[in-house]
Amino acid sequence: MAQIQPIEYKNLQSGLIVKGAVSESRMPLDAAVESLNFHFDRIGAATLRKGTTRLGNQLSGNILGLYEFRDSGSGTNNRIIAVNGTTVYYLSGATWTSKRTVTTGLKARFSTYLDYVFMVNGTDATAIWDGATGTSFLTTGNAASAPTGKYIENYRARMWIAGNSSYPDRLYFSSLPSAVATPVITWNTDVATGDWVDISPSDGENITGLKRDKLSLLVFKNNHIYRVYTSSETEPDPKFDVGTYSQESIVDTKAGIMFHHPTGFYNYTGSSVKEISKPIQDIVDNISAANYDDICGWTDGDHVYWEVGDVTIEGRTFSNLVVRYTISTEVWTHYTYPTEFLVSSPYNDGTTLWRLVGDNGGNILKVNYGNTDNGTAISYALTHRWYSIDGLLSTRKTIQKMLFQHDGGAGTKITYQDESSKDADWSKSVGTGQLKDVDTYFPTANVRGRKCRFRLSGSSTGEPFVYEGFEILDGTSELVQF
Repeated sequence: MAQIQPIEYKNLQSGLIVKGAVSESRMPLDAAVESLNFHFDRIGAATLRKGTTRLGNQLSGNILGLYEFRDSGSGTNNRIIAVNGTTVYYLSGATWTSKRTVTTGLKARFSTYLDYVFMVNGTDATAIWDGATGTSFLTTGNAASAPTGKYIENYRARMWIAGNSSYPDRLYFSSLPSAVATPVITWNTDVATGDWVDISPSDGENITGLKRDKLSLLVFKNNHIYRVYTSSETEPDPKFDVGTYSQESIVDTKAGIMFHHPTGFYNYTGSSVKEISKPIQDIVDNISAANYDDICGWTDGDHVYWEVGDVTIEGRTFSNLVVRYTISTEVWTHYTYPTEFLVSSPYNDGTTLWRLVGDNGGNILKVNYGNTDNGTAISYALTHRWYSIDGLLSTRKTIQKMLFQHDGGAGTKITYQDESSKDADWSKSVGTGQLKDVDTYFPTANVRGRKCRFRLSGSSTGEPFVYEGFEILDGTSELVQF
């Protein structure tokens, strides 16, 4: 019987790497195979995430559009706009106020140009609004004769609209603004001589999204990306053989444009597309095809988030799962929330820059604000990778003394598994089985096995706590008689 020398595992720098992404023997020592509702912004440590807080009054059902309109003049008409049911709302004080009636159940998209917000939803006429409380959405002026479509983008001094129900592969573009004191644009949608270009028509895929980049307008289909450079120059064939099913999954970030495809999450950087989601391959593989066109993404600067719906992995279901990627460190984690997020938008209230999401419960929520999810406690779990401690699977270890380093998290359960444990069985406690306020020492840990892994779990309505890992201070190992 050999004595185990003191050893520490106080580094979580690799963040979340699911077990399907790498073999057990090659899994980094500083990785977690589960990090539910933790993030790794403090390099090497795991921190419980912040919550969500409702903005304005609660509406009803799905929020299917959310947009911040910025008035480039005095800013008097800056508005945050939401679409719910048959109504387009804007926030007035703490109340969502009706502004336009639309067809129910349709996702709405927006773009800003010439100090108007343009709105499309695939069915109702394209409309514009200047943000003034005394004016309405209009289908005249800059919207006169505009095509109906699902997608809209402002690119190279023109407005572009796609997703027309009669011509789903057609990309329409406006005129250039007139050279007058108050510039205006016009539209020509004539089926023979109009201002439009067909993007690989009737190829089995329809346009699913538009996003402008520095050098081109990206036109997404399910499995391809086309680039449009000007109204008279576009790529006749796709440059990239991945696309997206969801306009809302396309996120413009400081590192390029990121988006979801059934095979993973990707980063477009102008000349190439790179897959970034290998560490969470188990999650990618289990996203339901029924959720592909509802995936919603957003960024807060250094992080990109995607709501991917309910995901079941090896019999365990994660409700309203959000995956989160940190651009600067290339680290992943995952969150769950009480409701599903469908749309997102930035929001500047004049004092603070927020990130908003609209959910399936009639709520517009500030993300990463508050200590609960709009009143619901935040459940959490972090599972370390497997450790053999002495580097051998042929010896059985008995660990007696351990210390878990943390700041906060009192009441958090500490459990472990050995090689004989079933995946869902976390009934074995480490010592007394709970963390105290700070740095919990277990003088009688009673952990036994040829290999073991540890798990923290609980729920919180308090300030986020920080966890940094554990130390093994005393134990023995002996050769197993196979």
